[in-house]
Amino acid sequence: MDEFAQARTAALDALTGDAASRIAAYYDPDGNFAGGSFLKIGPNVPTEVTAADLFAVTLLNADIGARPARRVLADEQLLVDLQAVPAEVHLEDADDRVLDAAARFYETLRQLFVDPRAARSDPWVAPAKLAARKRPWLLPVRDGLVRQYLGMQRPYSYRSDWHIYQQLMRDEQIRDLLEDLPANDPALRVLDVALWTRARQ
Repeated sequence: MDEFAQARTAALDALTGDAASRIAAYYDPDGNFAGGSFLKIGPNVPTEVTAADLFAVTLLNADIGARPARRVLADEQLLVDLQAVPAEVHLEDADDRVLDAAARFYETLRQLFVDPRAARSDPWVAPAKLAARKRPWLLPVRDGLVRQYLGMQRPYSYRSDWHIYQQLMRDEQIRDLLEDLPANDPALRVLDVALWTRARQ
């Protein structure tokens, strides 16, 4: 089974069965999951990165230390790269030009989390979640648990991950299942939630 076929099988499993109850629990405002707060807690300005964005990422259990927080909030090139990524394009409709712009933004963001004092520093989870907060129609949240559940192979490659997610979002059966789930977030975000809640069972 190829990598996409394996990911599609896993995604269909995550979107059926008890999916509706898992999604409802995740978005329950009386629960302790991030729910809709990840995208809705303000301000969430498409052209800026603020302390509210960093706080929203921590709601997804991502650690952001003082050093990367200061760097992210002060970096002017990050804003230039963010503003070059269209805010309304959905992943399923994105062409190479849009994905290249998104890659430049993500790479700039990821470098701000790198610790130059560490022997090996390859942070990607918090940057991925922050990127998804700023472009929720275009960039998936992703984390190690979800990558493992989808069967995404090592070495880690965010462009390969994006490509698989893009194929998933172009799949008619997956889109139909997403429409039936009880959540008001962008479909890509709901897919992430469905995958994560299934993977952690």
